[in-house]
Amino acid sequence: MTRTVLALFAVAAALVIAVPAGAATPSMVPSQAVTPLTITNLTPANGAFVPPTPTGGVTWRVTSAGLPPDAQVLVTVTDSPAIGPDGALLDANRVDFFFLAQDTSNPFNYGGKSDPGPNAWSANLGTYYWQVRATTTDANGVVTTAASPVQRLVIGSAPPPGTNPAPGGQAGGTPAGVRDTLAMSSLDAQYYVRTVIRKQTKRRPANLRYSCGKLNSRSFRCHPTWRDSKNIYTAGLVTFTHSRSSGNRVVARGTFTGRRSSRSCVKRRSVKSCAVRFRWQTVTASRPIPASSSSSSAAAAASER
Repeated sequence: MTRTVLALFAVAAALVIAVPAGAATPSMVPSQAVTPLTITNLTPANGAFVPPTPTGGVTWRVTSAGLPPDAQVLVTVTDSPAIGPDGALLDANRVDFFFLAQDTSNPFNYGGKSDPGPNAWSANLGTYYWQVRATTTDANGVVTTAASPVQRLVIGSAPPPGTNPAPGGQAGGTPAGVRDTLAMSSLDAQYYVRTVIRKQTKRRPANLRYSCGKLNSRSFRCHPTWRDSKNIYTAGLVTFTHSRSSGNRVVARGTFTGRRSSRSCVKRRSVKSCAVRFRWQTVTASRPIPASSSSSSAAAAASER
C-alpha cells in the first residue's frame, strides 16, 4: 500500500516538473481588455442625416490604421447613447450589429451594410448611436477588444439651410425624435412590438403579424405572432402604455407573454405540443417621432403633464 502511494506521488511530481516554465494554465489566461480605437473618414459621418431606409441597409465605411489583417470589426447600433463601464454601447439597447469587411485594395478601410430589412430599424425616424468594435487575438491567445468613440446618426431629413440643429437633430425646440406627448399611435405600437422582440430574442422576426388595437389615447393591445431561426411564437399578448419615467421622458411599459415552440421539436411533434410559455417585462424608450410632428403635439403634451 505504501509503495502504491509513493508511486502516485512520484508521477504527480513528474507531471509538475514537466510543465514548461511560463506556460499558461487556464487560471492564468489574461482577461479581455478594452482599448480606445481611432477611426477616420466615417460614412455616415457623425451626426449625419440619412433618409428612411426600409430595405437594402445603410452603407458604412470607416478607416482605421493599426488594425491587424485578422481583426474582426463590427458596428453596434443602439437607440440610446448609454455606455457601460468599459466605454462600449450597452447591448441591452442594441437595434442592430453587423460586421465590416476589410478592403482588399486598402487594408485600413472597412465596409459593410446595416440590417437590410424587412422591419429594419433604419426605416424608423429618430436618433441612433453607433460604435465600431474590433477584436484581435495575438499569438499567445490573448484577446483584445478596441472600441471607437460613440457616433450619432439621424434617420430623417436635415433641417432647412440657415437653421441651427439642436443636439437631437431638430432645428430648435424639442430635439428630433424626443416625444413630448403620451398619445400612442398604431405605428408606435408596432414599433414597440418589433423592438421588444429583437431585444429579447436577439434574432430577426419573420412573418411578423401585429394585430394591434387601440385601448385609449395612450395604450394599445397587440397579439403578435412570428417566427425566427430557432423558434415559432404564438398566442402573443402585450399591452403597451405610454407613461413618464422619473426623468420625465416618455416610455412604453408592458408585459409581453406568449408561447414559443422550438423548430427542432416541431420536426417531431405539433407546434401546440412543443409550446412553452414565456413572459417578458418591458420598459421601452418611446418611438422617435418626426420633427414635423413635435409642434403639432405640444398642446396635447401640456394637458397631459
